[in-house]
Amino acid sequence: MNILKNFGCFLIGWNKDILKECGEASQRQYRKLLSAICIMMILWGTIGYCFADRYINIESCALKLCVSVTFMLIVLCVERVIILTVGKARLMTLMRVLLALCMAILGSCIIDQIIFSNDIQQTIKEHREDVIKETIIKRLSIYESDERRIAYEMDSLNKVSVALGEELQKRPTIKSVNVSTQEQVVGIDEDGKPKKVKTRSTDIVNIANPLAEQLKANNEQIVTYQEQREQIRKDKKELAERVTQEVSARPLGFIEELEATLEVVSNSQVSMIFYCILFCFLTFLELFVLTIKMGENKCDYELIVENQLSLKKNLMEQTAQSVLVNKK
Repeated sequence: MNILKNFGCFLIGWNKDILKECGEASQRQYRKLLSAICIMMILWGTIGYCFADRYINIESCALKLCVSVTFMLIVLCVERVIILTVGKARLMTLMRVLLALCMAILGSCIIDQIIFSNDIQQTIKEHREDVIKETIIKRLSIYESDERRIAYEMDSLNKVSVALGEELQKRPTIKSVNVSTQEQVVGIDEDGKPKKVKTRSTDIVNIANPLAEQLKANNEQIVTYQEQREQIRKDKKELAERVTQEVSARPLGFIEELEATLEVVSNSQVSMIFYCILFCFLTFLELFVLTIKMGENKCDYELIVENQLSLKKNLMEQTAQSVLVNKK
């Protein structure tokens, strides 16, 4: 029992030697504080474990327990700040009340997401269905815009190709003029050097109309556009299935589940009443230690601590006065 009692004193921050000298009132105060702080540690240890499992996506039980212990230590440190306060601290009391409200909101949200898990999953499913519909409509508009653009380009190329085809039927070949220049010797000058004269010859030949190459390039581009249009039509057919898979594969986030929780709670009076009861319950639990500590009647343990503080303060003041007198 002494080991357990020493461990309890360690948890709440009390001096075990001072507690041994105290009466039954301090023993009762000790047990009340220890009970309250154990309740808070167990509660927030559970919340920390659930938080690690659902939102941090930790698979190892050891790591989940580490997160749980971290939550418990945080709560322990917060409560010990109140327990170890000597005298009245109004500002600290106000801060602890505000902190209790914040912790109650956070704890109730996490607990509600566990209790209303089935309703929340249904709400998330409905919300994702709306997201799927909006995404399909948005992507369909993009596909239809691309399809209209491709259709316009194909119509323009078809018109140009028809005109080129008619032109090629009229003139499958065109005449090409080849001009060549040659030098010919026409005699000898006075110095005995040959005289040369440049002669130009012109040849007219028939060649294939170059518009045929342009028509071929246009036809190849039309085939490319047709393939793109067929791919777009194929994507449109598979769009619903692909978007459904993408949205369904998204990991469930804390914000998404929190929004679903608020929607579930706000849409039903029964769930709202339950949430308020749970919130009040957690708030009162958070204020357990504060109400015990801030009670009107002090136990002899607290009186001893305050008396020691007063004695130390008076001793320091007397020492300072004596030093000043000696200097004079």
